[in-house]
This record gives sequence, structure tokens and C-alpha cells, in this order.
Amino acid sequence: MRKLFVHHRSPHHSSHSGYARLLDYIQAEVVDGYETRMPYKLSKLISNKISATAGNYDSQSVNKEVELFKALKLKPEDTSIVHYLNAERDIRYNLKFKKKYPNTKFVATFHKPPSVLKEKITNLKYLKNLDAAVCVGENQVNFIKDWLGLEQVQYIPHGVDTNFFKPDPSLEKEHCILFVGQHLRDFETLNWALPQFLKYDKDLKIKVVGIPSALKKVDDLKNVSKLSGVDDEELKRLYQTSKILFLPLVDGTACNSILEAMACGLPIVTNKVGGNEAYLEGTKSCFENDKEILFQEVINLLEDEKKQRSHSLKLREKALDYEWTVVAEKMESFHNKISTLQ
Repeated sequence: MRKLFVHHRSPHHSSHSGYARLLDYIQAEVVDGYETRMPYKLSKLISNKISATAGNYDSQSVNKEVELFKALKLKPEDTSIVHYLNAERDIRYNLKFKKKYPNTKFVATFHKPPSVLKEKITNLKYLKNLDAAVCVGENQVNFIKDWLGLEQVQYIPHGVDTNFFKPDPSLEKEHCILFVGQHLRDFETLNWALPQFLKYDKDLKIKVVGIPSALKKVDDLKNVSKLSGVDDEELKRLYQTSKILFLPLVDGTACNSILEAMACGLPIVTNKVGGNEAYLEGTKSCFENDKEILFQEVINLLEDEKKQRSHSLKLREKALDYEWTVVAEKMESFHNKISTLQ
């Protein structure tokens, strides 16, 4: 069976992060638009005329459409799976005219939580042509089924590179709390908690990692370091040497920062929103969505080194369930199932 992945990678992800890592574990053709020689001005002109109400669609999306069209027309008789790595973007005309590809099934992975999907994507005429969908959060499944009237919807967790993100017992732990990322992060709760942490312990360090626009949302306080442009090795070292990842979210599905911290055995305190409970099941890392409770759970961990070690072992063990090899195997199985549908 021929497989074509329509590739998308978020620029802020490290080279060891992000959903595009799936491509390293499944043999398939990659459609990224870079093989298309369409002049930029033309692809930009086309994309500017297309509404974003059906999902993001830019000049590179146009190039991907052309590249995918050529690839499918080259071998129309082959049984094929087209899998959009990011269902929230790039999907338009190849899916609209899917009847031209009778031997092809179209699949897409959804990353945004229902609250965001309902707000951002109001035109469903393209997405409703999908044959199947993959959800990276358990909280998406029933919504996607109802929203798109789609029967073949499966939860397949996001993966993490457990060979790169791993504990390093040789490194000394800093008396430090870590906060990483920007997407759907609860900066209101973070800013409430920061002075509370420093009041509890004036020697405690707090490191906040993110893009510059996100760091502007964080209050400037003594002992709070804001870090941008962090490379892969430095990010891993922060996970390995901090005592706790404190990461309140407003919503979500899968969270790279949680998966990476988990793989490094870093104790986590986060809230019961989005897909967090499923990913962190059995690790005692996910708590009621209450800032006072989250604050107290951080303090409880800081005061109990035995609990820190126990949580670290549980989280690393749980992370192995999300190795990319495991995720890829589940995806291959789903593709095989979809390819046989009439």
C-alpha cells in the first residue's frame, strides 16, 4: 500500500520534538511542497483568495496541493493512503475532488481541542470528505465523530523521543521549578503562583522557557529567569536538572512539554484539562483545575524527595508507552484498517 504524508512542522519545536517525528518511523512518501516549482507570488496570490474558515491555508499549502495532485495522478491505480499530519491546515481541493482518486483514502490528525476547533474552523465542507481521523487527545474523539459525522475516528497518542529525552542521574538537580511552552498555557495561574513560590522559599529558582511573545506574558520577578531560543540539548538539560515541571493549561490535547518532561523523569504538576489525564494516568501528576491545589501539590513535592524519586520512575515508565515505535505501529494498523474500507 502506498502512503503519502502531507507534512507540517511547527517552527518552535526542537528537532527531537513535534508530530512530524512520526515520519522517521513509517515508510512513506512525504509531501511538503518543496518539489513544486510554482512561483511564490502565484502561490501567495492563490492562498490569499482562500478563506481560513476551513483551516489554515498559505502559499506552502498551495504547493503541497500541487505536489499531492501530481503524486496521485502519477499512479492512480495504486491503493493509497493520504495522511495530513495536521488536519487544521493544508486541506482543500484534493479532498474536495477525492472522487478522482477512487483507490485513495484520506486521513488527517487533529491536534487542537474541541474548543479551538469550533471557534477556528466553521466551514466543514472539506473536512467532511475525510475517510478517517486520528486524535492525539482522548477528549477529541466523540467531538470529531459528531462534528464531522465521521465513523472512523481513533485516538492514537502523540509520541516522544525516549532515546533523546531521558533521565541523566549524573547531573545534579537544581532547586528549580520549570515552566515550558506557550500554546494554551495558563499564564494567569502561573503569574499568580510565581510570588507564592518565592514567598514560600526565597532561594527557589523558576525558569520559564518559551518564544519571546509568550515570555512577555510572564511577570518580571526576582529569581524568575525567562529563556528563549533554547536548543535541543539545553532543553533536555533543563528537564533533567529541574525538580518539577509546573505546567497549568487552559485546554489541550497532547502536550510536547509534558511528554518530554515525562520521558526525562521530571516530576510534573499539571491540571485535569484536555488530554492530560489520559497521558498521565497512574503517575499522580494531574490535579483538579484549582490554582491553590496546584500550588500546594508543588510544595508537597518540593518537601518530599522520596516522592520526587517515586514520581520520576513512574513518569519515565509511562513515557515508554509513547515511544515513537509504539505510536507508529498503532498508526500502521489503523492505516491497514482504513485501506480495506469500501
